[in-house]
Amino acid sequence: MFRYRHSIALHLLVVIFGFYFIVTLLVTAIQLYKEYENTKNTFYQEIQLLPATFSQGISDSVWTYNQELLESILKGVYNIPIVVGVEVKSLDHKMDYKIGAIFDDELRPVFYDSQGKLSQPTETGLGSSSLFSHTFPITYNGPAFKELQPLGQVTLYSNERLVFERVKYGFFLILINSVVKTFALWLIAFYFIKRYLGEPLNEFTDKIKSQDINEPKPITLELPWSDKNEIQVLKGSYNQMIEELNTKQQALVTLNAELDQMVKVRTHQLEKAKDEAELLASTDMLTNLKTRRAFFDIGNHLFNEAVRNGEHLSMIMMDIDHFKTINDTYGHSAGDKVLAAFAQTISSLIRTSDLNGRLGGEEFALILARTDEQGAKLLAEKIRQAFMKLQVEHEGQIITSSASFGVIEANPKNFTLEETLAQSDQALYEAKHRGRNQVVCYSELHSVS
Repeated sequence: MFRYRHSIALHLLVVIFGFYFIVTLLVTAIQLYKEYENTKNTFYQEIQLLPATFSQGISDSVWTYNQELLESILKGVYNIPIVVGVEVKSLDHKMDYKIGAIFDDELRPVFYDSQGKLSQPTETGLGSSSLFSHTFPITYNGPAFKELQPLGQVTLYSNERLVFERVKYGFFLILINSVVKTFALWLIAFYFIKRYLGEPLNEFTDKIKSQDINEPKPITLELPWSDKNEIQVLKGSYNQMIEELNTKQQALVTLNAELDQMVKVRTHQLEKAKDEAELLASTDMLTNLKTRRAFFDIGNHLFNEAVRNGEHLSMIMMDIDHFKTINDTYGHSAGDKVLAAFAQTISSLIRTSDLNGRLGGEEFALILARTDEQGAKLLAEKIRQAFMKLQVEHEGQIITSSASFGVIEANPKNFTLEETLAQSDQALYEAKHRGRNQVVCYSELHSVS
């Protein structure tokens, strides 16, 4: 019994099938999940086909304010097996109607009875409160109108309980199949591992224990089922172990030398990675412009140089107009394209000595060495006109935008970079206030005040 408990074959079997059991669980879980997802997609596709049957009747009843007809149609839709809730939202809210399980304004599941009043759910169980929906518009196309007249929208709801009901038999078959296969493989593997690995290893370990450590002798094994196998190779390796100790010692010296070389290579790689990380920290990945931190570091250096050399220094603050509207209308990926295009427009019109940075969001800044206010204003106007003409393509749509600019000729002797940035930001705010898509100089504000 003690020998059996310490059997390598048994431990190997436990390890192998421990991993096999984990993999089987994962594969089975994936199969179940994919089956569930496929069925849910089928449900969703079926729901998407329903508007072709009922949308016309719903549109006519909403257009004619026929509440009785609308309720009759929606109750018919609600009685379809894959539908657990229907919600109509008309533009004037006079024909709003709710029946069954739907989401409220805070996306919480609620239930309405056939009279459209809040009630207790009629269905319970796993997935009954996990709703998913499909929304389609309702419009009216009468002979008096050239275009479709929007009337509102209809949302159809289903839930995951119905999905579970449809796929539970398939779930059961998958689980039974996995259990049967796992049990059969366990029995087969146990027999063959014990027969072809456990018994030879027991013989091998017994003969090693009987060896005289001071005078080891060659080991012979009786393995009639195979002339050459891994255990025979292990036996040969054991017999050569003593002779190879000196060789291994030399190999250890060589290995140490190789490790030293590897350490040097790795150190070089780490230094290179550090340099690359510093570059990434100072460069905005989307626009390839300086980050806010790098902009302030280099900008302070430019301010100090301007003081030492007595040279002009100007700053331009820039902000893309209505950028939030672009994100809301076309999506953040389109907004990123517009940001990158604006950055490219700036970079194509400035000198290599100018400092260009993205301070955050859609806000950019330029520091122009050896440039007075008039020169900065001319450059800002060039950038404004170039960006206004730029067309950004996104998913077959053309996006155009504009930008506002605040310009100031810096006074590094009396004002810091942060103070100058705040002054140019005031000019930028004034450009926004005047209607956007224009250039305003800080000196104009100063003269007005």
